Amino acid sequence: MNLSKQTIQQLDELFGELEKHYSPGSDSPIMTDISFQAHQDSGELTAYDDDDQEIASEVIDEWIDYPEANFNEVVRETLKQYLRSNRERVLSLSIIHPFSFVLVDGDLETVSDIYQVDDDSIMIEHEELMKGLDQDLNAFITKLLKE
Repeated sequence: MNLSKQTIQQLDELFGELEKHYSPGSDSPIMTDISFQAHQDSGELTAYDDDDQEIASEVIDEWIDYPEANFNEVVRETLKQYLRSNRERVLSLSIIHPFSFVLVDGDLETVSDIYQVDDDSIMIEHEELMKGLDQDLNAFITKLLKE
C-alpha cells in the first residue's frame, strides 16, 4: 500500500499535534497509549490518550465515504506504514516506554493493535512477532509426544 502525498500531509498534521502534546525531549514524559478512531463517513481520524481525552483530529480526504467493508484494515495498514516510515518522530515523543498505538471503535474499545514501542530502539509488529508460533508449538508438542 502506497500512501498518497495528501494522506501523508494530513497524517503529518495530526502527528504534529501529537508532538505538541508530547513534546520531544521533554524532561517529564507521560505514561499513556495513543488510540486512533477513524470515521468512515467523514474521514475524520481522532487521537486519544489513556483517559479517552482527544489529543488531535484531522480529516483524511481519501477516507471520506470510503465504500468498502475493509475500512478498519485500510486505516490500520495506513497508520502502521506511516508510523514505520516516521520511526524517529514516534520514538522522540515524550511518552514513557513501552507504549502502544491502537485502533478503536466508536465506543473507544480496541479493534486492533497498530504498533507497540517497547524500548528506545524497537518497534514491535505483533503479527510478525507471533507469525508461525502455532505451527512451531504444534511441531514441538508432536516431537515431544513421539519421544
